[in-house]
Amino acid sequence: MVTLFEVPVPIPGPTDVLVRVKGSSVNHLDLLWRVLKPTLVWNAAQSLWSLSGGLPKVLGMDAAGTVVAVGSRVKRLKVGDDVWAMNAAGAVYDGKTLGGVAGHTWAPYVALREQDTGLKPKSMSFTQAGAMPLVALTSLAALKAVGAPWKNGATVLILGATSGTGHVAVQMAKALGATNVIVTASAARRKFVHSLGADRLIDYHSENWWNESVIPDQSVDAIYDTVLQPMSGDRAFAKLKENGKYVTLCNSIPKCNAPMPSLLNRLKHSSMSAKALRCLPHICASANKLDEVRSFVDDGKLRVEVGATFPLTFWDLQRAVDLVKSGRAFGKVAIEIGGEDSMVV
Repeated sequence: MVTLFEVPVPIPGPTDVLVRVKGSSVNHLDLLWRVLKPTLVWNAAQSLWSLSGGLPKVLGMDAAGTVVAVGSRVKRLKVGDDVWAMNAAGAVYDGKTLGGVAGHTWAPYVALREQDTGLKPKSMSFTQAGAMPLVALTSLAALKAVGAPWKNGATVLILGATSGTGHVAVQMAKALGATNVIVTASAARRKFVHSLGADRLIDYHSENWWNESVIPDQSVDAIYDTVLQPMSGDRAFAKLKENGKYVTLCNSIPKCNAPMPSLLNRLKHSSMSAKALRCLPHICASANKLDEVRSFVDDGKLRVEVGATFPLTFWDLQRAVDLVKSGRAFGKVAIEIGGEDSMVV
């Protein structure tokens, strides 16, 4: 459960910028912070962290807003700049709590590392910009892991085309040279996924993408899995051509628990590759990568679909979290942040 509480405005370090947050979003990564099992172990750890000041946690990974102060060694950004970021430092460790995943962006102010913060696309509102960084950086890293940019074209299969990461990935795949993008989604979203650039939709209600009659074996160059169903890795290897590549996201911490292909399958298909991805600072988050994403936005090749927007209040944020946890969210769930000096965990 989330709750509101008062905390001081952060003090930026020498290489940090203090941002007045105007937009954020709810990501699955925000919901993975409860890491210890069984429950008895978690309850004991929670009590210890509470006593030591490690809880409550200030959650939220995405931020869009305006720089209001800069550290003494900040060189690129200045007060008044409109910026966006995924708080990469918070994805690893927030200084107090096990495992981090506490980006501190569900709040009026956040201190961000300059190296992780980019200028916001001018064509985007703060609400839109606050909904994009994590999913865009994740999908950019995932597509590059499976061969992008493609100079000679490619057939790319994206599993889950209406999710936050998925709908961004469809557009990015096209921008990065894919000539045939196949996606899984509900037939009810056919018009939407085709507007993103998808060439073919497989309705997961009536068809299984892994069937030979739906997608022929050895016919796909790259597969990006955002759905994470069991056996997806092995099924993906059947669809991939020689030298094909599969990338999947993680669905838990501290272990990834991604649906990777079996060791036997990987040995039998030694030319193929499989990778599990979690967006961390050294993997996908940086100002340079945000600038690459911004170029796609500015060129009209990339947009974010905000399926629902909630203000930063106790009940509304709980509704936003519940929507993402339900698996029924369409596109991104955005958070609009006003002027109250309170933070949320």
